[in-house]
Order: sequence, then structure tokens, then C-alpha cells
Amino acid sequence: MSERLLTTREASEYLHVRPETLLAWDRSGKLRGYRISTNALRWDPAEIESFLRGTREDGPGARGEVSPAPSAVPTRGVVSQLSPAPLGGEDASRS
Repeated sequence: MSERLLTTREASEYLHVRPETLLAWDRSGKLRGYRISTNALRWDPAEIESFLRGTREDGPGARGEVSPAPSAVPTRGVVSQLSPAPLGGEDASRS
């Protein structure tokens, strides 16, 4: 752990996220803060750097897991299912 821990405001400014986002990440375990009192968290800059590099010890890469590539997500037919019907309905093409 680094000598100086960051406040939630400092850490959120560094990460370019809202403080509420950082607190949500702490609750979900995505990035853990250190609770120093009932209403105060502090953040280790070294852990934030590891988080940014994606090298957290308990992250997906730590256990040899790999996140699915975007191309692995099926997309066939999705656009046609979401495309709106032509304006004026079916009768518009008959005029």
C-alpha cells in the first residue's frame, strides 16, 4: 500500500468518474476502498493504477479468465429485429 491514500474526491477526479461511481465500485467489489471511519473511504493510488491496467489480483486476468471478445456476441438479425416499420405502414408502398 502507498504511504498516502486518496480521498474519494481525489480518486474520482483522477479516474474521471463521479464520486458516486467510485462508491458503487467499492460496494460491488470492482475497486475496493479502505474504510477509515463510518463515513470515510480512502483509496490506494497503486491499486487504482492496477485497476486501470486491468491487473488486479482478483480480476479476470488473475485466474486465466478472458472476457469475451465483442465479435463473440451474436449480432445476426439483431438490427432487422430492431428496425422500425416503414413510415405509413404497409399501404404506403402500394401507392
